[in-house]
Amino acid sequence: MTSMDKKNQEKLKSIFPKKDFNELSQELESLIDLGYEYIEQEDYKKSFNLFSLGFRLDKSNLDIINGLGISLFELGRSSYSKRFFKKALDLYPEDAITLANLAGIFWEEGDYDSAIHFYFRSLKTDPFILETHLNIINLYYDQGDLYMAYIACLNLLDIYPSNDQAIELRDDIIMSMAISI
Repeated sequence: MTSMDKKNQEKLKSIFPKKDFNELSQELESLIDLGYEYIEQEDYKKSFNLFSLGFRLDKSNLDIINGLGISLFELGRSSYSKRFFKKALDLYPEDAITLANLAGIFWEEGDYDSAIHFYFRSLKTDPFILETHLNIINLYYDQGDLYMAYIACLNLLDIYPSNDQAIELRDDIIMSMAISI
């Protein structure tokens, strides 16, 4: 871990309230953890500020780069967000989370082909990430491609046969297919 120097400690103190700074240790990992806590709290400005500081300390840390990408996207800066995810993929081309994050941006932008491409790359890298499976099922479903949504759902059920959410999605897709006949 990289210890923060005095200048960066002062920068942190100026950005965050004292209680938040006191939660940080001198280690970069604490900064990352707090950044993701702010994302969970939907305080994207604070998460962005923390990850920006972290990026100054370590420009190759995957968690920091992904945190910046997520924060920027949530702040409405998707073009900058994509740049960070692409930088992460330059450094870590087979990171399933980064691939799925980039897919999510393409989905939000309406570029469904790119979204599907990156979701499948993510699943190829790590086929056990439940959220990625659910996202691709929902993407197909939202597009009205019920057959592909069904196939994707069956793929998920092969991995997690008793997952309630997957079972419910499968049943919803079957009902939608029956209604569309």
